Amino acid sequence: MRTILSHGGRLGGALLAAALLGLALQPTDGAWWLVRIPGMLALLLAALTLVIQPRPDGQAWHRLLGAFAIVAVSLHVLAVAAFEPVFWQWLSATMPVEIICGLVAALALFATLAVRRSLSSPRALILHRIAGFTVVIAAAAHSALIAGTEAAIVGLVLAGLLLLVAGALLPERRKLILMALPAVLLAIIAALAAGPRARFAPLRSSPVDHARFLHDDHSGFVCTTCHHNFTDRTGTENCITCHKKLSTSETMRVDRLFHAFCADCHRREKRAGRKSGPIDHCTACHGS
Repeated sequence: MRTILSHGGRLGGALLAAALLGLALQPTDGAWWLVRIPGMLALLLAALTLVIQPRPDGQAWHRLLGAFAIVAVSLHVLAVAAFEPVFWQWLSATMPVEIICGLVAALALFATLAVRRSLSSPRALILHRIAGFTVVIAAAAHSALIAGTEAAIVGLVLAGLLLLVAGALLPERRKLILMALPAVLLAIIAALAAGPRARFAPLRSSPVDHARFLHDDHSGFVCTTCHHNFTDRTGTENCITCHKKLSTSETMRVDRLFHAFCADCHRREKRAGRKSGPIDHCTACHGS
């Protein structure tokens, strides 16, 4: 097992790269590649910095990859702000857990830079490494949980993350200390996934239909594709109103449910070469 884990960093990095390639091949909205590609590069570069630990013969590569990761995540955040200028208005208690993970990853990445100047101190070195593990875990969770991500890609991300972290921790002497913050981060993600009721109160009282959905644009589809409960005449409410009542956990959260359902359909239509609705562009559906 130790021999397998000793190669876990490389194998985990390869699985993450395969997952990111799968994400890259998914259709998106026009210039939204300018958001997606820097984000994927940031995760891959951050993962490589864990695999290439700083040694006398490899410290330059570690620092160079870290610097490129910071540049990539900065471009990712700036591109999101450029395409979605109202993004900052959405930072609220009801913000989806995948967006929280993305923000944690970006902040942790900049934290690695903040403590790098004093790495001669053992305490600063530990904080630097903890921040590095936090970056990769939070960024992988952000990629895996983002709306509409296919199950196969989620599986590759999680498997790659597990092997990468296990392989990177193997040579570390202070494993318990280095695992502390990532473990807390994973616990927070799990708690959010359990769906504390306090986060759903604002969501349940929000407007019934945020999206500018037009039935005329979907006249070519069979009605029961969306209205699954109309055949037995139990569907008497607006779909979002009904699903708000059913959404009692983060995994069944109404916005994630509809994002995945709508985005998957739009992706299939785009792959088939037909006109499709928005996939990643938030304001294309929700407005400002």
